[in-house]
Amino acid sequence: MASHPKYHLTNALPILLLLTAVFSVQPLNAATPTYPCPYAQTVNISDGLRLKDGSYLYAGLLIPANMTAQYNFKVVDGVLTNAPPHIRGCACRQRPCITFCCPPEQVFDEQKRSCMPHASSLNAEQQRARYAHIEVTDSADGSVRVVNITDLFVMRYEVGCSRKYIDKSDDIFWKWDLYANGSLSSLDKIWDTDQYCLTPLEHKKVWSLVPLTCERSAHGFRLWIYVICLFIATLVYAFILLTLVSIRAVRNGGYGESLIFHLASTIIGLAALTYLALRSRLELSETACRNIGFIAYVFLMFSFFLLTIISWNFWYNFKTRRLSSWKRKIIYMLAFGLAVGLRFLLKFIQDSDVYQPLKPGIGDAFCWFDVRLWGILLYYYIPILICLGFSMLLYLRTYIIIWNLSDDIINVAGYDIKLIKAHFYAFFAYLLGVSCVWLRELVVYLTFRWRGQYYIIDFVTGVCIFGLSIAGLFFLLYKNPLVRLWWHVNVTPERPDNDVYLTQIYHAADQARTDKLKEGYKDEIKEEDIALK
Repeated sequence: MASHPKYHLTNALPILLLLTAVFSVQPLNAATPTYPCPYAQTVNISDGLRLKDGSYLYAGLLIPANMTAQYNFKVVDGVLTNAPPHIRGCACRQRPCITFCCPPEQVFDEQKRSCMPHASSLNAEQQRARYAHIEVTDSADGSVRVVNITDLFVMRYEVGCSRKYIDKSDDIFWKWDLYANGSLSSLDKIWDTDQYCLTPLEHKKVWSLVPLTCERSAHGFRLWIYVICLFIATLVYAFILLTLVSIRAVRNGGYGESLIFHLASTIIGLAALTYLALRSRLELSETACRNIGFIAYVFLMFSFFLLTIISWNFWYNFKTRRLSSWKRKIIYMLAFGLAVGLRFLLKFIQDSDVYQPLKPGIGDAFCWFDVRLWGILLYYYIPILICLGFSMLLYLRTYIIIWNLSDDIINVAGYDIKLIKAHFYAFFAYLLGVSCVWLRELVVYLTFRWRGQYYIIDFVTGVCIFGLSIAGLFFLLYKNPLVRLWWHVNVTPERPDNDVYLTQIYHAADQARTDKLKEGYKDEIKEEDIALK
């Protein structure tokens, strides 16, 4: 039978919209009206000389007033932590910076992971002398020259990350090259200014300046549990998705089609979160960090919108109405457009002068929401709860309609009543699991806010999402009569226990098609009528 071009066009529109939104994510600058440049390009200039016009003299540089700001935080492990108010300037834009872990009178203590007084017998003046000169490698020919640090660089004093890689027994640890742009080569990797810090360490009874970089195996067991659970959940959802797509009767039906979009969106969102969990904030550029965070947000929100659409479609069907395929696809596109609109709203709020605690924090200290701010509640948890609450309300209204149906009704809006009931109850069980997981998320967030404590990775969240994927495997696949029939026909030779019931489904489909022909509704005859959405 020849395919209708309009039908294929409407099928392709949601996919085109998804791809357009993904590839239309534009690079974003980390600078904001409050903070004129990224934190990694700033230096604490509180000890500098402030001039009448608001500019500062620091390390021989004149830093304009519009390139300075007051900060009440510092960045450790790519995360904002509270700090006494101080003035920072964009000195690294005028001259390359190199980072020292501690001031000259102190040394980084590897046990306490903080700056402590120097343990050697050197006096303060001798210790400062170690910060006067440094070897710089020419990136072109590899030649090395000794330079006065203050002539070529601006010195930053930042810890950078709390977990430092220190292995004094490894000769490679003591070999490094500093380049004129402030980057550093160590451990077979190039590190930017904000990814290392220099400190004196004792080696063979000699104190040597050595760069400390973020520990290469800094991921704790909590993070690994979180990542592994998310990864397995993504694979489970992918298996469900591929199974549903491979069954024609499912993918051509309204319920199955909506589930396919929901699962695809969930997979993309979880994959983005898994990637962000595995990558340190310091390892990603400002553009990549923020864009990946927004991609995760768009697709996760779209997945919750689809749950509401599915709930609404059940209610609409039991009101003895039938939604055409093209109208349903328009609803998908509007829902995805709403998710994209929320993404741009978050981008606007993040880059505006809105009160800092009301910002989402995506792309700033975190690539995902900053849990120390109220933004995750306002722009993530509340919209999710609204979607789930509305879905539950629609479920209750639909259940009341089902309860009041006469026992002799075998068809609702052209659908077999037993099939649509099976889909309805299985979907509600899955929806109930989703609601429980995200209600727990909200309670945990509010509890930590009330205690004044903040978590970055809650590994129980990963366990819950993994459990939710298993629930999806059971309720969205095993409890789907069309999937079970396909499985018994194509995989196992046995006849299913409910073979009579499933056969009646297809007979009902043929009868519905015949009735339409008799009534003259030839234009409404489509494959979806056979699939029984």
